[in-house]
This record gives sequence, structure tokens and C-alpha cells, in this order.
Amino acid sequence: MYLITNRYLCSYNRYLEVLEEASFSGVENIILREKDLKNDELKNLYFKIRERVNKETKIIINGNYEVFNSVDADGIHMPFDMFKNLKDKLEYKEKIIGVSTHNIEEIIEVKKYLVSYLIFSHIYETKCKFDLKPKGISLLKKAQSELNGCDIKLIALGGILPNNAKETLNYCDDIAVMSSIMESDNVKDTIKSFL
Repeated sequence: MYLITNRYLCSYNRYLEVLEEASFSGVENIILREKDLKNDELKNLYFKIRERVNKETKIIINGNYEVFNSVDADGIHMPFDMFKNLKDKLEYKEKIIGVSTHNIEEIIEVKKYLVSYLIFSHIYETKCKFDLKPKGISLLKKAQSELNGCDIKLIALGGILPNNAKETLNYCDDIAVMSSIMESDNVKDTIKSFL
């Protein structure tokens, strides 16, 4: 399971607690997605999180190549346009490289490169994208088919809840969640309900 952070969904103290609890309850990858932070603020937050979470949990920096390199994070996650600009500069050795995709054409482009995973979104209705129509399971199936035979993991995102997670996992390698975990009062039970 991938957890995408959003510090606006809980208090600052609770934020670090949520990430720590999640890392010891089945979340293997944390995508640090705090896009409005300056580089030094993002670095400081990264190190605070690294201190608290399970050593096995991977921390992936979202959308900031400079911070990714300077803190020696486990990986970087990029929007598709950022990936297009950086794809020839990326060093793929032992680092997690993730890309956000929203259609089959983007998947076809990304799969030419040695990326670790791609996130396909958004699958179901979600309050984060209330004005956009969800992709639905049928398009997730097409994404899965397009990646058949590749070593790239397909991660589904958007409106994934405990009641649809099992069906969703039939058509992808893993799921990514934000609100359900970041807003949870009992992270361990929330994650258990997904798994």
C-alpha cells in the first residue's frame, strides 16, 4: 500500500503520528507530497519522517528532483509532464521512480522507460477531484492490459475505500490512499480494513 501525504488533513502533531503508525501497520511506501513547501522545509520534514517511520518503509519524494537528490530519498514520484522533461536525466539504479498517469497514451509513453511504478488515477469519485469524471474499473483494466509483460507496477489511486479495495486490486498491483488514512483516528484499524 502507498500512502500519499497531505498535512492539511490533520494537525501537525497528528501528521507525524499518522505516518509512523501507517509505516508499522502495512504501508510500505510513503509518497511525501507537500508541494507548497520550500526545499529546506521539505528536507526538514523528510528527515523528521525518516526518524519516526519503520526503517523498511520507503519514502518517495513527490515532484521535487532537487530535494530527492539532496536527501538521498528512496525514490521520486513525478507528474507526467515532469517525467517527460527529466526522463533522459534519471538514473534508475536502486531508486524508486514513479510517474502519475491519467490515460492510456501516457502509459504507453512511460512504459518505454525503466520506471518502478505508475499511478493511474482517479478510479472512483473522490472529493479531491470532485469536478472530474472518474476513470472507473474498465479503464483500469485497459491500463493493466497495456502493462502486461512489463516490470512496471500499476498503482490505482482515487476514491479507493475498504469497500472497493478488493475489487480494485484484481486489476492492479497495489493501491494508493490519502484521505482515508491521513484523516483516520485509528490508522492501524483503517489500514487493516483495506488489507
